Amino acid sequence: MSKDIADNNNTDAAENTVLVGSIQKFSTEDGPGIRTTVFFKGCPLACRWCHNPEMIDPDQQLIFTKSKCIGCGHCIGLCPNGAISADPEEGIVIDRDRCGVCLRCASECWAGALRPVAREMTVEEIIEKVAQDKEFYESTGGGITLSGGEILTHGTFIGELIDAAAERGIDVCLDTCGHWDAELLMSLAKRPNVTDVLYDLKSPDDDIHKEYTGVGNSLILSNMKKLADDPVTAPKLNIRMPLVAGVTDTDEQIRKAGELFADFGIRKATLLPYHDLGRSKKRNIGGEQELFEAPSEDRIEEIAAFLEDASGVSIEVLGRV
Repeated sequence: MSKDIADNNNTDAAENTVLVGSIQKFSTEDGPGIRTTVFFKGCPLACRWCHNPEMIDPDQQLIFTKSKCIGCGHCIGLCPNGAISADPEEGIVIDRDRCGVCLRCASECWAGALRPVAREMTVEEIIEKVAQDKEFYESTGGGITLSGGEILTHGTFIGELIDAAAERGIDVCLDTCGHWDAELLMSLAKRPNVTDVLYDLKSPDDDIHKEYTGVGNSLILSNMKKLADDPVTAPKLNIRMPLVAGVTDTDEQIRKAGELFADFGIRKATLLPYHDLGRSKKRNIGGEQELFEAPSEDRIEEIAAFLEDASGVSIEVLGRV
């Protein structure tokens, strides 16, 4: 475990609230059955194709949705740092370097164009929200999915949330990139009401992984092996692979993935073809995300067939847009 990860993990015990980006009900692609997915802020990876880029930074951010702006200009006079101005062609413009994220503008934006990315929530507040749909979970084999960002950055809080869900008879699915402390990951994954672990593998190649996510994959692969080797967590493990044309869908990448699945005894994997839905989110928080492409449908089917034949893994394809 790196020093940065250890230091972050040690501060987690003090968390009574965390920043939650959204709580998405009636989700059908974040684990089995009908689910409610909770998105937590903060991630140690910075994937260049991230579909939730507003969840990467652990701190609060201001999001501006230009299509909702009615051009009233009320926000301009509210900003204590003079970070908001009006441009004749662009409309409302935010100087992100001057913005102190005080959120005064968002509190008085009647159109909802300015708002915080996330809000502070307690375990109790989250449980009360997700428990509203318990009957749907029970009738479909669903539950709640804890996602992000990266849930392991809030390990103690997530453990309390899982235990609170267990008290309500609610199953939990964990969605993680795996780049965190192994002991914490295993302790959460072994909880009796955790039925599934959706585990990201951005690339089986360390250099490619670092180039496109900002970190290497050695810790991620090590933690994956621990999950795959443990008889309690192995049946819960589902590897999720993004398919990005020319990056993660090459013959070499897919061959390495197949060898990895066979070596680790992986039983289930999900392919996630690239989509560009994160680009507008990135613009709304003041950045620009590069554009990638998804593989063709034929290539996706070819990859799925190869991985099933090469490693015996059961393949599912999600996220086609």
